[in-house]
Amino acid sequence: MRRDLAERLLTKIMGWSDAEKAAECVALEALANYKYDEYQQYAPGLHFLESLALWLRQFNTQEDRKVAYKFVRDRLIFVSEAEMNHLIQLVYPLFIRPYLINQVAPKLKIPPFRVRSITASHLYRLHLRRTLVLGLSDGARTDVFRRSNWRDISNEQVWYSYDFSEAKAKNLKDELDKDCATITDKANEISEPTNSSFETIVLLDDFSASGTSFLRESADGDWKGKIHKILNVIEDSSSEHNTLFSQVNVKVMVILYLATPEARRYLNQQFQNRNFDRGDIELHVVHNLGEGQKLSSPNDKGILDLASNDSYWDPEIDDEHAAVGGSSFRFGYANCALPVVLSHNTPNNSIFLLWAGENSRIHGLFPRVRRHKRFE
Repeated sequence: MRRDLAERLLTKIMGWSDAEKAAECVALEALANYKYDEYQQYAPGLHFLESLALWLRQFNTQEDRKVAYKFVRDRLIFVSEAEMNHLIQLVYPLFIRPYLINQVAPKLKIPPFRVRSITASHLYRLHLRRTLVLGLSDGARTDVFRRSNWRDISNEQVWYSYDFSEAKAKNLKDELDKDCATITDKANEISEPTNSSFETIVLLDDFSASGTSFLRESADGDWKGKIHKILNVIEDSSSEHNTLFSQVNVKVMVILYLATPEARRYLNQQFQNRNFDRGDIELHVVHNLGEGQKLSSPNDKGILDLASNDSYWDPEIDDEHAAVGGSSFRFGYANCALPVVLSHNTPNNSIFLLWAGENSRIHGLFPRVRRHKRFE
């Protein structure tokens, strides 16, 4: 659909006067050009204005359309690729480097504020090389992380997945042995054991709203989730990956580029509940969403009423994955009720009206590609 046709359709759908059309279309064009057109799951030939026109058209009354349009103008949170890349670039200088500096400074017997002296030392290089960075999903964008820190981080200590083969584990260990030997051969200040195993594990991901996909305890007491899987590998002395990890005092740093207060509270509590005998685990968030970002009444009553309306809901969407979150997808996974869109995909924690798609009878403003494919 051509853009001028989309603007005419929007004007007709919303009942705008000429003055309203001029003002609103200028604002919408700016939003589209600045961010919204870059959404990666739009079909070929479809952009934000076209999708907005189709989305608004499905509402039954003019009042409903006004409520939906106001929600887009006032409450939508769209995280662009450039913004996400910036958050990724902050991970090393904000979290990994300060942690390693604080570990190395006492061993060098110099204060931690002498950053240049510490980071130039062979001991710092050794601790940095013993750091393994793993992605928890493709949203972790470990390629961006690696390229952003090529001066400090080796390609052989970054892997896109937390689940890797025995052959990959052997490759990581062989490269670690070689690099650690090179560093220690040149070092005079290293008096500690120079065993080559990873002592700091960094787990990266882009977003969390509930935290349950990372770590959760089932009704029968078993632990599940991505973080549990990697902790289990580190703890399992019989695992083929066991020699990769230090036998004591493994530091696991879970670093999320974006997270809600609910996810932070939940994960911090679960880290306490799930014993980790080989070391400790902590959570860091590059950018924290505020407490007020979740849609709630009375401020967001209008859009929540639309989300509650069965006319704008497809019950076929709810499946066993919705059940894991303990609620319907109507208000997002785990009832998170978010207005958030990421440039590469819309989180299912956002309200269904935003991300409906993939054979649904409802048109989503930013249709989501679902991770779990349904075959009918």
